[in-house]
Amino acid sequence: MVTAKIDIEKQTEYYMNLPYTMTVKHRPEQGGYYVAGYVELPDLTMTGDTPEEAVRELLSERHDWFKTCLKLGVKIPLPVETPKYSGEIRVRMPPSLHQALAQRANCEGVSLNQYMVTGLARAVGLEK
Repeated sequence: MVTAKIDIEKQTEYYMNLPYTMTVKHRPEQGGYYVAGYVELPDLTMTGDTPEEAVRELLSERHDWFKTCLKLGVKIPLPVETPKYSGEIRVRMPPSLHQALAQRANCEGVSLNQYMVTGLARAVGLEK
């Protein structure tokens, strides 16, 4: 019986050290609150009045959650592999757009690539 407890604890630590993908979402209903969870573990979520509180609750509960799943024989999904991005894409566009972008980049004194990267960064809310 002692061996089984040690084995569960080892397995729990194994899962605790895996790189699960954490998310925090704001829920406006009921006065607003935050939900923290893991993409791969939809049954493990915690809430809080602030994002930090929701994350703190999630981190404090996950050990017991993994342990309980292991004791009950519930299959625990592994983390999703994060895709690797090269930073290069090929974009097809109408020649007229290509010309307009090249002319605007030239007016700004930057390369077409830099002009487009800056525009894309702004479009997604990043300052480049």
